[in-house]
Amino acid sequence: MSGVIEQNRFAPPRADVEDSIEAEAGLVEAGRGERFLAALIDGLVPTIVVIAILVAVAIPAYENYQQQHVPGIAPPPLGSGHHVTSTLAWLGGFALLGYFIYSAALVYLYGQTFGKRAMGIRVVRTDGSRVAFSRFIFLRWLPIAMIGSIPFVGWIASLLDPLLIFRESRLCLHDDIASTRVVTAASSADATLRGDPKYAGANLRTINF
Repeated sequence: MSGVIEQNRFAPPRADVEDSIEAEAGLVEAGRGERFLAALIDGLVPTIVVIAILVAVAIPAYENYQQQHVPGIAPPPLGSGHHVTSTLAWLGGFALLGYFIYSAALVYLYGQTFGKRAMGIRVVRTDGSRVAFSRFIFLRWLPIAMIGSIPFVGWIASLLDPLLIFRESRLCLHDDIASTRVVTAASSADATLRGDPKYAGANLRTINF
């Protein structure tokens, strides 16, 4: 009988996880300060635009109310401040839409929002692989948004979600739901649609979790 043990052709296949382990070991967790500043940037730009739109709409609405209830005040002529502020409101709305489209493109290609890209951090799966756009939206963002809309319960979840970052794992509630983590962009260069060779030539319309 030969001393060489032949490989069993009927043995179940074994997955090679060496590359995955090495990729996970090389990840560097993002700092709490970086994550906070990224969230602040992501919320600051839309907030400024929304406030500008509200002011642009509220001021002419208030002036119109005064003109309707105070005798002797003529309505503003065409091209006056009322119409200018309405135009600014429309421009602000388009700017806000463009910001969200740009942020969605960053998430799709690089696993980063606008703020995370500015701070040099990225969302990845817990094993260090790329986060699909569908997972980012439907598991990482949507559940917390839906819970946050529930009366009396929403504000508790919205408060608890970011506070969980102070755990040793630094994972927020949305990270637990989506099985994601936030690491530095420098340590996760391959966890992007363009950086990971696994996704070269992939159908970009495919939705997978």
